[in-house]
Amino acid sequence: MRLRYSVIATSVVYIITTFHHLYGATVYNTPWRRDVGINGGIVLLVCVVFVYLYKAYRKRVYLLLYLIINFIVFGLGIGIFEGLYNHILKNILFFGGLSLSKWRRLFPAPAYEIPDNFLFEGTGVLQFFAALVLMSYLLRLYRSFIKNKIDQ
Repeated sequence: MRLRYSVIATSVVYIITTFHHLYGATVYNTPWRRDVGINGGIVLLVCVVFVYLYKAYRKRVYLLLYLIINFIVFGLGIGIFEGLYNHILKNILFFGGLSLSKWRRLFPAPAYEIPDNFLFEGTGVLQFFAALVLMSYLLRLYRSFIKNKIDQ
């Protein structure tokens, strides 16, 4: 169950992130944001392949690779960096009154937008919370991995 739930949670993080970046690419005329969906899809596919290989051959190395890649890309990269830093902290500092010049040093254009679109910022924040759920499943799966008691 832990493995299945972690794959589902990873897929949810990927879907939210892809929507967020496709929407941002359209709204802010930043086509480079579309690459996140493609690159994330490739990483998701790699994760699914490792899950398949683990289930087919029961080699723990495949599960460990799944855990490491998933945690780094979807947990840290999307959840912590993209969700927490790029959106939660950015919004807190912007709406909290940090001067625009100081704010721009932390969040330079064109990579960062001034928070002016609720759907873009909301889905950006949502990435963090979805990744928290994902990381909780990855932690449970890792603990099972250490104990050598992996359920499907």
